[in-house]
Amino acid sequence: MAAPDFKIHMRKSDKKLDNQIRKVLTPLCEEALKDLAGFSWVTHTVNYQKFPQSLQVACVFEDANALSHFKNSEQLDSTRSQIEGALKQININTAAIKECVIFVTKHNAP
Repeated sequence: MAAPDFKIHMRKSDKKLDNQIRKVLTPLCEEALKDLAGFSWVTHTVNYQKFPQSLQVACVFEDANALSHFKNSEQLDSTRSQIEGALKQININTAAIKECVIFVTKHNAP
């Protein structure tokens, strides 16, 4: 997947924060691969000119069936809360976590 154009012009502080985000999301991804049927990966996008409002974390599932099953399970809120907790570890507070964290299929992945 190609990086969005705005990442080309990232400041050193933006790159550091981007790495911190990746580091806190990686263990969640590894856990989700074990625990969530049809889960593929987690990724994030952000425009650091509009941070933190532009931060979006995407949990990507294999297909619509896996995504539908997940959305109808009790794991949805738990997963969202885990992501929120991970971001808080690096002092990123997302007032609207429901808008920040999205669940998509590979077909719709950012």
